[in-house]
Amino acid sequence: MSLKRKPSKMFWISLLIPLLVLSSMLIKPVNTMVNGKQITLATIPVDPRDLFYGDYVILDLEIEEIDISLLEASMKKKLEQSAYDQNLTVYVSLKKEDNGIYQAISVNEDKPDGLFVKGKMSPYIMDNSWDEESVSKQTVSIEYGINRFYVEEGTGLELEDSASKGQVLVSVKIHDGYPILTDIKDVK
Repeated sequence: MSLKRKPSKMFWISLLIPLLVLSSMLIKPVNTMVNGKQITLATIPVDPRDLFYGDYVILDLEIEEIDISLLEASMKKKLEQSAYDQNLTVYVSLKKEDNGIYQAISVNEDKPDGLFVKGKMSPYIMDNSWDEESVSKQTVSIEYGINRFYVEEGTGLELEDSASKGQVLVSVKIHDGYPILTDIKDVK
């Protein structure tokens, strides 16, 4: 006769807690993929190679370098006075241009209405006055966490070549400011 013990309540709780924690990490990305708005952004990629992950393209989005005129007045004043000592969470409002590409229209510390992307702004103003070709003379850098895209082995160089000619766009899904890079488009 075999005695089988029924698993205790603590066993089930200890099994359930890690599953809940891991599942909760999927909520934001899955919600963004299901409910997010698909947008297109312009890029300037570079093609490195990672031994463990293969080919990938590092993307430099146009909306990562923002003219300081787009900053909320109080933020601009604080930046000019060097009041920030670390990266600042900001919300960049986006607007679709006639060509279908989204551009930044304003940068705020508070969550705006409409379509926006959340990012981390560098606490420094970059002076581009030395660059005669630069449209913006003073800019800030904003990181969105979507600057790496893995591609099939051997295709990264093709994307780099297209990007040098301004022929690469990215598709991004955004939900409540959270961006997910979904595709790279070669628009030759």
